[in-house]
Amino acid sequence: MARSRQVVILKTVNPADDEGDGLPSMGSIDEVQAILARFNTAHDNAPAGRAADMSLLRLYGPGLIAELSTSSPDVKQIMVTMTDDDFAFPVLARACREQKWTLMDPESGQRLRF
Repeated sequence: MARSRQVVILKTVNPADDEGDGLPSMGSIDEVQAILARFNTAHDNAPAGRAADMSLLRLYGPGLIAELSTSSPDVKQIMVTMTDDDFAFPVLARACREQKWTLMDPESGQRLRF
């Protein structure tokens, strides 16, 4: 059985422009949810798609599960568990290219910009 892999999606930032203010906003929760919906990624019709503790919004897409924190009105990062790389990676690559987002491997810190 294939092992699932996690990546983090962040807004692409030019290091020269980085002012150290933390992660830039990717948009509001509703905006990011609408963007991901264009890539066949949405909640599973649970109440508002939120986890039992209501602090996460879990979205399901082709070969992936995306989790957004609901503790802030703006999304700063998205944790993605790829359950099938063959399906998930092309979808994530297209979304990142379109939105100027970056994929980061949380274990190595390596970033893949599109």
